[in-house]
This record gives sequence, C-alpha cells and structure tokens, in this order.
Amino acid sequence: ITFLCFMFFFRLKNENKIVSIKYWKYFFLFFGISTLVGGCSHALFNIHEGFAYKSFWIAMQVLNGFAVFSAQQATYNTVLQNAKNRELWKGSYILQLIIFLAGVFIFQNFLVVVLDNAIGLIPVMILHFMNSKNSRQNKLIANGILISFLTAFVHGTKLSLNAYFNFNDISHVLIMISLFVLFLGVSPKRIQRANL
Repeated sequence: ITFLCFMFFFRLKNENKIVSIKYWKYFFLFFGISTLVGGCSHALFNIHEGFAYKSFWIAMQVLNGFAVFSAQQATYNTVLQNAKNRELWKGSYILQLIIFLAGVFIFQNFLVVVLDNAIGLIPVMILHFMNSKNSRQNKLIANGILISFLTAFVHGTKLSLNAYFNFNDISHVLIMISLFVLFLGVSPKRIQRANL
C-alpha cells in the first residue's frame, strides 16, 4: 500500500497546475506515509503500549486525517467548484480536521480514524457519483472510495479464504485496488484524454 501511494504521488509529482490534482497528490503522500508509520508500529513493537509505540501509532492516525482532508480539498476544487454552499463545505472540512486531531489525542482509539474516514470520504464519494454524468473521472474516483469501504464488510464478517489469506489480507488487497482506481480517476493523462 505504501509503495503504491508513493508511486502514485511521484507520478503526480509535477502536477501543480490543476489544484485538485495537487490535493490528490497530497492524499497519496499522506496516506502512504501513514501506512508506512502504521506498519512500523505493528512490526517494531510486540507490546502495543508505551511512548515509543504510541508515537508511531498516533502519527499514523494524524497522517491519515490529513489524507482525508486532502481528498476533501480536491473535491472542493472540482465538483464543488460551482456549488452555492461551497464555503460551508470548506468550513466543515476545516472543523472536521480540528475535531479529528483533538479526538486522536483525547481518545487514542482507532475508531476515531474509522469515523473520520466515514464522515470525510462518504460525502466525497457521493459528490463524485452525483457528478459522474459530467465526467468519467468522477465515477472512477467515487468507485475507488467505494471499493475502500468494502474493507468494513470484509472485517465485519471476518471473510477469509484460509488461514494464510484472511480478512486482513483481503482488506489490504481491496485498499490497493481502491488506490489504483482512484489514481486512474485523478491521473492528468486520463483527464486530458476524457476531455478530448
């Protein structure tokens, strides 16, 4: 997941002309660093407590929050560009980020991240689906987010093929597929082709 995020970030690295792509680029960067730091918290610590473990674990959560905020900012600069209540959306994104950051440190529970992802990305997905008639790119972005939410079903049902490919593995594969579809939606080459 980290490798894919970094690869997509570097593919979008020089894309700063289109503001929304710049924010999607930050989404991949923050999400990639978040998964790297989160992986370290699981790999380096047998006991999931103490200052060193919490430093990695909380950093992972904070970075995930900035990834969600980046996706919201990308949406603000595309599908919400002509919305009447555009500034209300912007204010809600900033407020959500502030509440999320406070929640991470106050509750120190991964459920805060789960809620932030749901509250932040479900509207992003719906807004892109609502605008999918205008652009195939919006449909790809919405589908990418939708695929990521399938992980909740997989985890909730503990859906596993066998002991060596369990619900955790399936969830990670779904996240990688989600990121790939999302990248197809924000890729500037595909956007240019769609507009021709």
